[in-house]
Amino acid sequence: MKRFICMRLTLLTAFADADNNIDFMSFKAENDSFFRDDGLYSNGLSLSWGYDDVAALDKQSLPGWLAYFAQKSYLSSAQYQGYAITYSFAHLLQTAIDIKLAELVREDAPYVGMLAWRGQLSAYDAFTLDRASLTLGVVGPVAAAEPLQKLAHYVISANHPQGWNNQIGNEAVLQLQAERSWRVYKKKFKHTEMDLLTAANAGIGNLRSDMGVAVGLRWGMDLQSSFSSASAFPMQKLNYAHHSSDGWYLFTNMSAFYVLNDIFIDGNSFQESHSVDLIHQQYGASIGAMANIAQWNIVYTLLQFSDQYHGQNQRSRFGSLTFTYHF
Repeated sequence: MKRFICMRLTLLTAFADADNNIDFMSFKAENDSFFRDDGLYSNGLSLSWGYDDVAALDKQSLPGWLAYFAQKSYLSSAQYQGYAITYSFAHLLQTAIDIKLAELVREDAPYVGMLAWRGQLSAYDAFTLDRASLTLGVVGPVAAAEPLQKLAHYVISANHPQGWNNQIGNEAVLQLQAERSWRVYKKKFKHTEMDLLTAANAGIGNLRSDMGVAVGLRWGMDLQSSFSSASAFPMQKLNYAHHSSDGWYLFTNMSAFYVLNDIFIDGNSFQESHSVDLIHQQYGASIGAMANIAQWNIVYTLLQFSDQYHGQNQRSRFGSLTFTYHF
């Protein structure tokens, strides 16, 4: 079953034009151990690759089915100066706050593992950035979160997770998401500069449906070159167009969301499973740094979010480290 799913997801990224050369590859690790925690959102790993400075979102740069939808969308407008494409495979897992307990803790969020593929299309000019993404995946035992976490904890001699028998059941998940960012202010300071980003997004699907707004502040060098890869939301997006060997910046972001549904909190959509009461109004904040070293791009982020469900007694916070190589 898992092999079949992986094969199907891989086929989704097959290109109509076999001569396309990948412009960058990226590896991202998220873990709550950055804060010495081990509960709620516990770990995320993703491998991404993509294409920057794409001339158009058509069959020359996209699989036919994706090019069809791109051409029908607002992203095909002639107003944009450039386009970028990013594909990702990700594995995420969430546990109860106390992983040493084998029995079901009804006050804690469900155990959830997810394996997913994501395609993201970006269109931008000097002051506006639009993104649209499609996420397809599976949650439940088929995502193999239990054996992977147990192996990782065995290797590092960490607490053995006991509660995976309580994880939610297998379910296919989907999410469509759109985001717009604006570069609304910039100012020079001798050899450095600062800018202010604002953003709004909306997503729909059984994975998660939400609406959000965000504001972000960056300070560094050559910020214009990295605008198409920046985000005002705490979670940095996987899109690294216009690599600059001189570019670096420090950033801080804040966001507010209204969440309609979230399978990581609500449990399965079509069968009985453990769940907790979702808090619809949620907030998030992050601080971090981005640096380019030769062909490498490194992003380090610390993130914290408000309570996601009623009765939550530990904040969701974790760190993120991303390495990207530009060919």
